[in-house]
Amino acid sequence: MGVLKKKEERTETVTIRIPSSVKAEIDQLRDRAEATGFDLNATMSESLTRLVKQVREELDGIAAPSTRGNRSRAAHVNGLTRAGGELSPARSSGGNDG
Repeated sequence: MGVLKKKEERTETVTIRIPSSVKAEIDQLRDRAEATGFDLNATMSESLTRLVKQVREELDGIAAPSTRGNRSRAAHVNGLTRAGGELSPARSSGGNDG
């Protein structure tokens, strides 16, 4: 087993807008995590990294038409559907639509 560790990639700051209530909860969770020896920033960074990979794969799937030309599978990815060029919640098919 080697003792050498790979150099970690340099980090950058990203600014996103989130609801104030979510920001307050993140601040509280950060305090709780630090008090128990955990790093919430590292956890959120790893989660965002996975999210970016998933979004890229989903967009690549939408952008690359299948050989049959059927793109309907990508229309309801993660419960979202395209509406007017943006993603919005997919309509439920639970039979209570009216």
